[in-house]
Amino acid sequence: MSLSNQPVHVALPAAPLRPYISHYWLSLDNSDKTYSVTPDGAVDVVVVVGGASYRLDAFGTTTKRSELQLDVGSHYLGIRFRPGQSRHFLDAKASELRDAVHSVEGGLLPGMLSVVESISTDSLFTRLDAVLLQHLKQESPRRSRIDDIVRYVEATQGPLRVAELAEMYCRSRRQFERVFLDAVGLSPKLFVEIIRFRRASALLVKSTLPIARIAANLGYADQSHLTHEFGRFFGRPPSQLREHAAFLQDRGRLAEHNADSLYL
Repeated sequence: MSLSNQPVHVALPAAPLRPYISHYWLSLDNSDKTYSVTPDGAVDVVVVVGGASYRLDAFGTTTKRSELQLDVGSHYLGIRFRPGQSRHFLDAKASELRDAVHSVEGGLLPGMLSVVESISTDSLFTRLDAVLLQHLKQESPRRSRIDDIVRYVEATQGPLRVAELAEMYCRSRRQFERVFLDAVGLSPKLFVEIIRFRRASALLVKSTLPIARIAANLGYADQSHLTHEFGRFFGRPPSQLREHAAFLQDRGRLAEHNADSLYL
């Protein structure tokens, strides 16, 4: 998740953290009451800072579009874990977090005060790196062959069979599905479907390919199949995502043209 309705700053973590963390995101002085979350296969830890108080929330993987309630006026700092990697930082299994928000206690919590105090300074992400690196120093990362399966799914374009993935894992399908669910928070089949949905979303936004061609390139049975999956995960047809992206791009070009007087 990220609060894309707001101006959002995105930053990469320090190099040693990148196998586990995709990126950080920051939204200051939130003015929105809600935000729509779509499935992406990842777990986020979000630091919410309001006034003199703060809290850490773990947002699990989602299986459908949902509306998140926000605190108006608060700052939001997000840590986006790579799929399956939240286990190195959180006590809860990803399967326990699925479609839920849990308070984070222990673990990361003690070191976050220095991060909160730096929330609107240039040193914020450096402080956050330091807290997370210290955590890994105290809690060594636990290697799993599931990580190889996740990377394979993310790198493979087109449909994948769960039986094929279980064979790669060298365990029975039932054993593979149980371990995968605990680590990622989703069944292998659902994870594959969500990754393909995200890939289709990126192509809709970044290319001018016809929707039918995108469906064919990604191994959907046909355009109707892709549209059905968008209804399931996005809550709207794919054409609406492309129209919304074009609107945002037009606003961006207008902002660049009038940079001295227009701020979006």
